Amino acid sequence: MTSDPLERSVISYIHGQFVIMDEKSNVADAVKRMNKKNAETIIVTNNEGKPSGIITNSDILDKVVMTGEDSDQIFIKDIMSYPVITISAKATVKDALELMKVNAIKRIPVTDNIRIFGIITQESLANVIRTSVLEKTFRPYRALVREHSKPIIGNLGFVLQFAGILMIVPAFISTFMGEVTSATGIFFCCTCLLATGFGLNAYGERTPLNLR
Repeated sequence: MTSDPLERSVISYIHGQFVIMDEKSNVADAVKRMNKKNAETIIVTNNEGKPSGIITNSDILDKVVMTGEDSDQIFIKDIMSYPVITISAKATVKDALELMKVNAIKRIPVTDNIRIFGIITQESLANVIRTSVLEKTFRPYRALVREHSKPIIGNLGFVLQFAGILMIVPAFISTFMGEVTSATGIFFCCTCLLATGFGLNAYGERTPLNLR
């Protein structure tokens, strides 16, 4: 996958929150289908099964609910936005954004002229670009932090392991003197120090400690 989000294929960012309905269906049935599939968009098809229009939640709200129309008596072809603008599955994010700008639309069905793969929205593409910009911005800082933190973590792991080894002596002394509770606690601390030190060593890098 290319590192430039604008050159990536739109097929990577489609979603399936849509339903396909014949233009002779009424709005009431359309709302039921949308609720059942938790869909945000209806792609309306003609007698040949080809996309002829598109309907969103706002279309239903503005053209049916707010006007007081009977949803059983209104066909979806009467409230759809048309002609429907589609885009090829081979198109890039840049192509899609330009198409949205030229046609003043916020969502486009992705097709191969036979099947409808899904919907891409302006919001989802904007999120992709925003995330990519942030990733590029912070990548050098993450590398810098990783470069400087690994030696510190590695040396800290060595110190913890050394401390764990030193604690073995008082643990044996406590055991020899019959102080079982103290010996158990010391052995537990010793184990934790050794395990933590081993883990830090595995992630970090050992470098000479410059204490001057």
